[in-house]
Amino acid sequence: MVEDSDGLVHPVITVKIRRPASHQQQVVELPDVAGLPANASIVLQSAQPESSSEKSVDTDAAEPVIPRLVDSAGRTIASTDQPGSADNITIETTAHPETEETQVTLRLEADQMFFDQLVEYIERTRQFEQKYTAAYNSNVNHLGTELATVTSPYKQDYQVWREIFRLYMDAEVWNRAQGDARPATSARQGQERFGKFAKHIESIGLAQKLRNPMSARLLMSFYKLNLELTHMKLLQEMNEEATRKIIKKHDKRTHLIAKTQFPRLITIDTTTLTQALIHVIYADLVGIVPQIDDYLCPMCLNIAWRPLRLECNHVFCSRCIVKASKRQMFNCPVCRSKGAVYRAGVSNIDQALLNFLKLYFPKEIKEKQRDTQRDISEEETQALALAHGKTCIIM
Repeated sequence: MVEDSDGLVHPVITVKIRRPASHQQQVVELPDVAGLPANASIVLQSAQPESSSEKSVDTDAAEPVIPRLVDSAGRTIASTDQPGSADNITIETTAHPETEETQVTLRLEADQMFFDQLVEYIERTRQFEQKYTAAYNSNVNHLGTELATVTSPYKQDYQVWREIFRLYMDAEVWNRAQGDARPATSARQGQERFGKFAKHIESIGLAQKLRNPMSARLLMSFYKLNLELTHMKLLQEMNEEATRKIIKKHDKRTHLIAKTQFPRLITIDTTTLTQALIHVIYADLVGIVPQIDDYLCPMCLNIAWRPLRLECNHVFCSRCIVKASKRQMFNCPVCRSKGAVYRAGVSNIDQALLNFLKLYFPKEIKEKQRDTQRDISEEETQALALAHGKTCIIM
């Protein structure tokens, strides 16, 4: 805020330009600001000495810089050596040992111009985010298409990729669940968690186990997408904080209450975009490789081998349903649907899911079959022992 000659306080827009101390002319294009001509620029040019002899007196002394504000035609709008050329524009230059800072201050005639400019900047940010989202989604889709070729269960790198994505989900780099009550992961938190995840992958040598050269390249692309998401989230957080501070400073100097009214008029959303990008990563990349945690029996917490789908649509392994029936637990253990277990039979086996589990989890199925067979043997041995009035202990 600045006061004019009549003592009235006006909002201002300040543009700061920093550059290395140099004797060369430099032209810096300014953003479109209400009150400035379109395509205005700052011309930074060192003042020329009166004669070459004066220049040789002290070659180490930095030449003074005369900044000029020019329009698209090169006409000077304001300059430090032309006071009064534009009453609402002030240009100041501060010299430092290695840098020069030029500050252009534009005095606005009304608060409405200030808010119009702020809204315009927010709208530009949204447009940038829309373009970025489209490009990001395109990159994710491209990576997903390539990942599908190397993460097939028939490929040699399938198990390695499954372990990589399992560790990624366990690292909880981003809060991905919709309706998650936990605070949203900040850019710094996401960066730290992803860094730990990447170091863990390196420490256990998973990257070195990828045999297909294409897999190694895709892993680096996956890392890059996560880093880009971190940078985008950081940019959003910085924009939100900058907007908040600008409005707070405006209220402090004008005694207005824009900080409470402005957000109602303009929604500054810094979470929806990143949440959408996070969802894309999990759905289109991580989701390509099935994880065993999504196919566990709710009763034994092991893979639901020979999956039996009850009429309530809950899935259990056949062995657990048999045990439940023997114990006269006839209702669904999850939703308590009456008689769902009692009415279940061979026809309830989900054949499509059975084939899917055989294809993607052969190792886990073999382990489950061994456990099931051992369980059945123990039950038969105990039944024989009870029939003869003795207790048998399996070692």
